[in-house]
Amino acid sequence: MTAKIHSTITAGLAALLGLCTAAALVMLGYRAIYDGRIYPGVSVRGVELGGLTVEEAASVMADRLPDGAAQTIELRAGEQSWQLSRAEAGQAYHYANTAAAAYEVARSGLWYERLAAPWPVRFLGQSVELQADPVDADRVRGALEDLAPKIHTPPTDAQLRITSEGVHAAPGEAGRALDVEASVTRVLEALAGGAAEVELALVDTASRRPEPEPAYTLAQSLLAEPFTLVVDDPLTDYGAAFEVPAEQMAAWLKAAPANDRIVLEVNEPAVRTWLEDVGSQLGPEQDLVISQTLTRTVAALSAGEHRAASVVRHPAGTHTVEPGDTLFDIAYQNGFPQWRLEEANPDVDPDQLLVGMELTIPSIDVLFPEPLVPGKRIEISLPEQRLRAYQNDELMYDFTCSTGMTSTPTIPGQFQVLFKEPEAYAQRWSLEMPYFLAVYYEGPDFANGIHELPIRPDGQRLWASVLGWPASYGCIILNVGDAEALYDWAPVGTLVRIEGAAPGTPVHGQQAEGER
Repeated sequence: MTAKIHSTITAGLAALLGLCTAAALVMLGYRAIYDGRIYPGVSVRGVELGGLTVEEAASVMADRLPDGAAQTIELRAGEQSWQLSRAEAGQAYHYANTAAAAYEVARSGLWYERLAAPWPVRFLGQSVELQADPVDADRVRGALEDLAPKIHTPPTDAQLRITSEGVHAAPGEAGRALDVEASVTRVLEALAGGAAEVELALVDTASRRPEPEPAYTLAQSLLAEPFTLVVDDPLTDYGAAFEVPAEQMAAWLKAAPANDRIVLEVNEPAVRTWLEDVGSQLGPEQDLVISQTLTRTVAALSAGEHRAASVVRHPAGTHTVEPGDTLFDIAYQNGFPQWRLEEANPDVDPDQLLVGMELTIPSIDVLFPEPLVPGKRIEISLPEQRLRAYQNDELMYDFTCSTGMTSTPTIPGQFQVLFKEPEAYAQRWSLEMPYFLAVYYEGPDFANGIHELPIRPDGQRLWASVLGWPASYGCIILNVGDAEALYDWAPVGTLVRIEGAAPGTPVHGQQAEGER
């Protein structure tokens, strides 16, 4: 029995040895068969290379795989597209090196590992990476920089047109540009992953002037109603308003770019032409000052206002000397101190007036160096010896006053508050004149005006007992308290009208003496 078991074991070992020997022979034969050839199951990108020599495998890959130099990737930017070859990106396939790598599959390790290694490859397969030069990022960047101008769409700025039919606006639109660096990253990733296309990275470029403002809103507002030029001349009691319809005003306005905005410009020559026409329609006592009125009109339009006040000047006049005339009388009758006529007629000897001689009466504007204060005026009645102050034609004050004596009369005419001094001093008369409002220059360097009852050096107030009768040296005297109230109410520039003649008749040919 033992012998029989021993015999069986011996037979089994022999059979096993035989099988191992056979397997070894098969493996050795398999290796021998594929000596110099790639083992079955080895592939490159789906192309089976088993059984081929290195040279044959390289040839097959060259035939069946895209050539690295010719293979392209599609670059897309919205609706636009371009092809970029791997060669342009600095990349090319190396089939010979790849074939050599495929041949080395299952041929490394110890001898028994090399014997067994081909079989899993045969049955399970093994892919070998196709060898290629790395993509050159700088070459990709250069290619994209060449594309950038073709992709670039500049932004558009807002547009604004002003016509007689209205205001027409179009907003600006953003542009687009290639983000080169971000696109380089995308292309490199796409090439590495074998992608057939890649969307390039784009960025919006903002419009410099996306909206037609503030010109659009301003133009709409201006053209919503007519523009009015007001001619208000209180010195001649002339008033008029000249309107410009929106259709005509539209020709004055123009949209113009200014940095990141669109502003409204005014066509000054067109406005000047209109003002010249307005000037021709004024009365003979008014001259429209075109330059200053133009400045005011343009400023009003630029601010979106529909009204502007004109600037008016008054022409000089003439007087033909008649028998008995003196320069003082002529000046007094025309509302001027004598020195103003002497200044306007430098070649005339005041003591040698000849009948028929023509004298220049200066423009009343010489008496109005300050802008007139709108809505306020002071009226002084010489016959009544009263001073009244009005605001927007409403009586504010009604005071008793004393004006100049016959020998030093107060000149009737139109004047204005030239300056104010709370404690003026008349050196000529050694008098304090509280709350002094200068009205006109009696001489080049001293003024007549309105003030409180004057105070002598001894503290006594003059003329309190005769207030309401001509008593001064040319000024207009008010009672204590009245002058202060008027002083606080009347700013520099307030219109002062002195009307009529005081009781008594001025002495012909006598120069009145001012108080300050």
